[in-house]
Amino acid sequence: MQFEYYSILSISREATPEEIKKAYRKKAMELHPDRHGWDKQKEAEFKKLNEAYGVLSDDQKKAHYDRHGTMDNHGHWWFGGFGGGFQGGFDAGDLGDIFSSFFGGGFGGQTGWRSRKRADIWEDIEMRLRISLEDSILGGTRKIEFERSTTCHHCSGKGGKTETCKSCNGHGQVRERVQTVFGVMEQARACGTCGGKWEKIIEKCTYCHATGKIKEKIEKTIDIPKGIENGMTIKLRGEGNKWNDGNGDLYITFTVPENEGGLARDGADLHYSVRISPAEAVLWSERTLDLPILGKRSIDIKAGTQHGLVIAFRDEGMERLDRKWWKGSLMIHIEVDIPSKLSSDQKKLYEALLQSEWGKMKKGWMEEFFGS
Repeated sequence: MQFEYYSILSISREATPEEIKKAYRKKAMELHPDRHGWDKQKEAEFKKLNEAYGVLSDDQKKAHYDRHGTMDNHGHWWFGGFGGGFQGGFDAGDLGDIFSSFFGGGFGGQTGWRSRKRADIWEDIEMRLRISLEDSILGGTRKIEFERSTTCHHCSGKGGKTETCKSCNGHGQVRERVQTVFGVMEQARACGTCGGKWEKIIEKCTYCHATGKIKEKIEKTIDIPKGIENGMTIKLRGEGNKWNDGNGDLYITFTVPENEGGLARDGADLHYSVRISPAEAVLWSERTLDLPILGKRSIDIKAGTQHGLVIAFRDEGMERLDRKWWKGSLMIHIEVDIPSKLSSDQKKLYEALLQSEWGKMKKGWMEEFFGS
């Protein structure tokens, strides 16, 4: 039916934005499902009301509607029902703020657009665990100790002997009439006597001092994943604080050194430096290294090896937590060690080597200057 949105709001096509808004608020208060026990027919009428307001409150969509009398050819519009939402610029949340103080919380009651989030009554636990670089490389297990809260077994978490609250008759909330801009409304609020818990303590529990919680010490053996890095956190589901209504989780953040015994970690790669003499670098030698954590590795130092050479052992580094099939490399860094002190025999050998190099340099210079 053309121009039915104006009929729904009971306004004329010349209505101002303020008149549209005022008419919508009046109709919304009349048709809101909370006031009609969530009657299906009222839900449908309320949905249609919001559809009308979503168009007439938007200048661009209203102009299209005024020209054509319908929104059928105006692209894709979806006006969700209860449990859905709006597309096209109208924010149902604004209306929710209006109604929240009148109907005891989220707009739409228990099946409305804005669902009420039940407050979590349990908590997670966070702890730090220091491990060695060896633990990170090889993995393994570790026994941990921590303290958590749990429901008091003597009072079942109630805090003591209880009875049904007489102020709210066990409902946890009371209703009161308040004067608003829309008239006298009924408002629901948490019962001040029992704090919304629907029952009150008449005899306190001596074990938990009426808190409903007690502390317990926990010893647990956990697995250390290979490749775990400094600052990474793992979650143990259900190992946090324990209550009647659910359990929290335990989060363990690892502290791992980047260097241990000369073996250094860089991501998934491991680095180790080896110092060799100038003679080993010039000639040839073979070394058997006893690496910390990793054990023995043999390297071949070829003749003419330069300072800073890196010998890579692929797949001998760290495991990757995100790619178990792939490992990093072990990188052996060669450093040519220039001696600062020499024995007399070593000094003679180096002097003879130097004389030989000077002789070659001098001969080369003379040949270049005078010709061969």
